[in-house]
Amino acid sequence: MSNVFANWPSGSGAPLGGLLRSLGMVAAGFALLLVSLIIYLLDPIKRWRLRKIPGPRGRPVLGCLPQLRAQPMPLFLQSCAQTYGPVFKVALGRKWVVVLADAEMQRQVGFKLRAHARTDPDFSRGRYHAMLSSMLLRASGSTWRQLRAAWQPAFAPASLAGYLPLMTGCADQLARRLEAKATAAAGATASGATAGGGSSVDMWRELGGMTLQVVGSTAYGVDFHSINEEDQAGSGSGSATATAGATAAAKGRGDDGYGKQLAAACGQIFRYGSPVHGSPYLRLAMLFPELRSLLLTLAHTLPDEKFTILTKARTRLCNTVFQLIDSWKEQHRAEAEIDAAASSGKPDVGAGRHSSNGVGAAATSGRGGLSGVAPGSFLDLMLGQRQGGERGSGGKKAEGEEGVEHAPLTDEQVAGQVQLFILAGYETTANALAFAVYCIATHPEVESRLLHEVDDVLPGSDQLPGESDLPRLAYTEAVVNEALRLFPPAHLTSRVVPPGETLTVGGFNIPAGIPIFLPLYIAHRDPAVWPRADEFLPERFLHSSPLYESLQPRGAAQQHAHAPFGYGSRMCIGYKFAMQEAKVVLATLYRRLTFTLEPGQQPLQVEASLTMAPRGGLRVMPVPRRKL
Repeated sequence: MSNVFANWPSGSGAPLGGLLRSLGMVAAGFALLLVSLIIYLLDPIKRWRLRKIPGPRGRPVLGCLPQLRAQPMPLFLQSCAQTYGPVFKVALGRKWVVVLADAEMQRQVGFKLRAHARTDPDFSRGRYHAMLSSMLLRASGSTWRQLRAAWQPAFAPASLAGYLPLMTGCADQLARRLEAKATAAAGATASGATAGGGSSVDMWRELGGMTLQVVGSTAYGVDFHSINEEDQAGSGSGSATATAGATAAAKGRGDDGYGKQLAAACGQIFRYGSPVHGSPYLRLAMLFPELRSLLLTLAHTLPDEKFTILTKARTRLCNTVFQLIDSWKEQHRAEAEIDAAASSGKPDVGAGRHSSNGVGAAATSGRGGLSGVAPGSFLDLMLGQRQGGERGSGGKKAEGEEGVEHAPLTDEQVAGQVQLFILAGYETTANALAFAVYCIATHPEVESRLLHEVDDVLPGSDQLPGESDLPRLAYTEAVVNEALRLFPPAHLTSRVVPPGETLTVGGFNIPAGIPIFLPLYIAHRDPAVWPRADEFLPERFLHSSPLYESLQPRGAAQQHAHAPFGYGSRMCIGYKFAMQEAKVVLATLYRRLTFTLEPGQQPLQVEASLTMAPRGGLRVMPVPRRKL
């Protein structure tokens, strides 16, 4: 063999020498690439920028995600605060965030900074991406002010009063459904069937169907039919089969079909749009944010089953929403022609006009005039406001705040706000009500006082809460507020340091572009702020209680220590809607029923992604308060 190589020419042109040098260069290139990849994945620059801020050591690439798989985020962050203090850093994959666990720090930063941090990849395209990008939650500057102004009419006192019939109607429908289930189960037991068979329900799922009915019908102005659709109730529990069935059943039903299609699509978007339950592509994008564009292309080119379900649901949602918008515009064009005919004295000018009974009546009946959109719904208000602005300005740009001119909202912007209405009000309210039911069921003295108030305010056997009854449900409201303190569904809010700035808080410098987490769950349970912090005591929020003064938060943060809806100008704009719904639902349910927990649920286990919810649902046995 050596003789063979000996016959090869030597020098720079020798084949063997050139081959070895080429292989060496390739090996060196791979080594350099490997070293660069290791350095890239270890993020030394990011680590250096946050080097003085303490925090748990995460694994390379994965960061603290393994810990978050073993423990819900609110509890993990709480344990970190106990170890590292009120300011610490956490690696979510390769994305570093700074966490402020102190209530006063949260208040200061929450009011000072306005921009929300984004840590979730949505992987959307087309019109749905345009919808998401235009949401109030993601807007800033003058665009944010324009959108927020467009939201305001939906939460004016007159609008809230208009939503009340829908809220009470849906709550009463759920109460009667649960009452009938409990009575049927009791009858089956009495006749010799298996004891307790069918008497237990997942209250979280039931409440999810009801809140989707309320917020979906309020947002879009069509009946979502979700209270009795068990496959669609709860947090994104709709399956592909359920969706297909709902869509097929909806064909030929007109307005009725709109609601079923929207409900099924929303359920799947909520579930499969989350990195926790969705496609592996979403989780990879969290680990490698710089590869998002490549992963986005791969996900749409070679989708897995979950991403396929998500994409189809988004398409179905878009198609339905824009059909509703188009039908609304067509209806109002027809009305304009009628008005023109009326002014010219032509007969039959009243034909075709939709009534103004409001979202409560129209949505629960599945009809909203010829357009399919109920008058007074959020979609109707947004479109009407846009049309009024266009007419008022002669089709020119409408002037916004501070002298800034804005073009009228596009269809995509309107659709984005309506979808945000559902995103913000569906799962959060369902979770809040489930936590409230749990707290009431585990505190008999609270249940007794709540029942006394409900019976006093609503003495009739079939009486539902009216607008004048709401101020009298003071203890019910206190129960909701205390449940929100201990179990805030929006367990954290976020901010981001603006470009070119450095934020100093707690003696640490946080550079521009770094997301800041404000975990409300920790602030709400801080014993330095809250007396008897881990106890469920609605008297904290009841001014007439003898315990009120002794239970008030202490220290500099006391004014904003209770912040389940966030801080400052970025706090939830629909908090009055949410509180009204929660009060109405609790009063309506407990007018007919009480709820007994199934064994093994104390203490309550939680899970958290975008919102915090009871892990595995909340199993209760409804107990009718009267004989049917």
